[in-house]
Amino acid sequence: MLGLYRDNWYNPSGILSECATGIYFGFIPTSKGDFSKATKTIEKDHGLVQTQARNYLCGQMAIGDPMTQYFLDELRRRTERLYLVVYEGTNVDATVHPTEADLFIKRTRSVQDLTQDPEADWTTTITLEDIKNDIRLRKTSMYDPTVVDSWQFIIIDREVGMPFDLIDIVQDTLLMLAGDPSPRRIAKRVVSEVIPPSVQDMFMEEMSIECSADMRFPAPPEVQYEGHRYRHHSPDRNAILTYQKRTATEIRSRDSNRFIRRVVDDMERCGIVSLVQEYEEPQTRPIIMQGSDGALDLYFPYDHSDKTSMIPELPLPTPNCLLDFARAFKQQNPDGIMAKGSIQTHYCAWPMPFIKSLGNIGLTFASWEGHIYRWNAMRKFSSPWYLLSGPIANHTTAFDRPWSANAWQYYIQHCINSRYPFVMFYLTTFVICAVDRADADDKAAMLLEETEDRGWRVVLPRSSEWKSDIDDLKLNTLYEGVKPA
Repeated sequence: MLGLYRDNWYNPSGILSECATGIYFGFIPTSKGDFSKATKTIEKDHGLVQTQARNYLCGQMAIGDPMTQYFLDELRRRTERLYLVVYEGTNVDATVHPTEADLFIKRTRSVQDLTQDPEADWTTTITLEDIKNDIRLRKTSMYDPTVVDSWQFIIIDREVGMPFDLIDIVQDTLLMLAGDPSPRRIAKRVVSEVIPPSVQDMFMEEMSIECSADMRFPAPPEVQYEGHRYRHHSPDRNAILTYQKRTATEIRSRDSNRFIRRVVDDMERCGIVSLVQEYEEPQTRPIIMQGSDGALDLYFPYDHSDKTSMIPELPLPTPNCLLDFARAFKQQNPDGIMAKGSIQTHYCAWPMPFIKSLGNIGLTFASWEGHIYRWNAMRKFSSPWYLLSGPIANHTTAFDRPWSANAWQYYIQHCINSRYPFVMFYLTTFVICAVDRADADDKAAMLLEETEDRGWRVVLPRSSEWKSDIDDLKLNTLYEGVKPA
C-alpha cells in the first residue's frame, strides 16, 4: 500500500522523517502532540497555575497487512503505559479499540495553594474528542484513499509529563514483531521492494547504515526457564534493593526489555502469571540480575514494610532441622537408611495455594514496556483443607512476595511433615527415612503418590542409592536454586 498510495501519504514537511523505521513496517505517522514540557506549575496573579498534559501520536496502518493486527494486539496489552484508540476506514463511528470517553490531553487549573486546595476543578483545554474530530475530518475526505484502507491509531501516554517516547515505542514494537531484524536486513528489504533489481547491489554498497548500539547485535533468544531453571528463593533483600535503586534512572535497553518479555512470556505460557486486561496500578517491576552460573534472572522487589500480613506463628525452622531429623531417626533405627531429595518449584514461585490470612493475594507487576501481570492460580490443591487456618485461594506464591518462604514452610509442614513421620521438608530440600530397602520402596511410593496428587515434581534417589551414614547426605548443603552472582 505504501508504494501504491505514496502521493497521498508522503509529506516531506511532516513528521515522517522522525519515524523512518515505522514507515518501513507500514506505520505512517500523521500528527503528534509533544507536551513533554507542558506539565508544570507556575506562579501567576498571587496564585499558582497548574498544567497537566499527555503526549499523543496519530498514525495509520493498512487493514490488510497482518502486521497491523499484531501491532494493535501488542499495544492494547500495554495498559500500564498507554491509552489506545483505533478507528477503521471511513466509518466515523467505527471503533476497533476504544478507551475512556472523557480522557483529557491537556488541562489547567488555578489555585492559591496546592496543599490547601488539592481538589480544585480543572479546565480541559484539549480533549481526546478534539483529536478524534481531526481524524474524522480526514476520514471524510474521500479523495485520500489511504484512509479507506487503513486503521487510524491514536496512541496516548497514560501518565502526564512523560518525555515524548511514543515514536520510539512504535518503532521498537514493530521491530520486535518483525523478529528484531538487523538494520542491514531492513535496508535490504526496502531496497528489494522499491529499487529496480539492476541497481540494487549498487544501492546496498553505497548505503551508509547508522544504528543504535542495541541494534548492532541480535536480540536475546527465547528462554524456557519454567521447568528447566530454578531461581534462588531467598536472596539478600538489601542487595536487591540496592541494585534496584542504582538502576532506577537508567534507560532500559532493548535487550533488557526483550529478556524480561521472554521470561514472562514463558511464565504466562505455563500458567504462572496472567496478563491483566484492564489497568490497575502495579505493585512492582522486575529487575534483571546475573546468577551465580552466569545466566540472567528476574527478581520482583515487592514492598516488605507491611508486617501486619505476617502471622507470628509462622517462623522458619533452623536450617539444620533436617540434620536433627535424620539424627533422631538414626537414634531410633540404627540400621535405617535415608535419602536427600528436592522439590522442583516453579522458576520463581512456590507451588502452593495462597493463604489469604497472610495478606494481599492479588500481587501484580508491570513490565517496563507497560504490560501488567498477576500471579496466577496454577497447581491443583487436594485435601485436607482443614489443616490450614483461614480461607484459601488456589494460587502460586511468588518467591519475592513478603514472607513467602515462611508461608510455604507453614503449608508444607501441615500438608506433608505432620502427616508423614518418615519425611521432613525444609523449603526445597527434604529427607526421607526407612528401616530397610523394602520399606524405602514403600515410603518412596507413598511420598511420590502424595506429591503427584498435588501436582508437584520431586527428585528422589532410587532406594538402592539411599544412605545409612548421615554424613553421606551432606545436609549442610541444601537445594536453593541459582543465587545472584
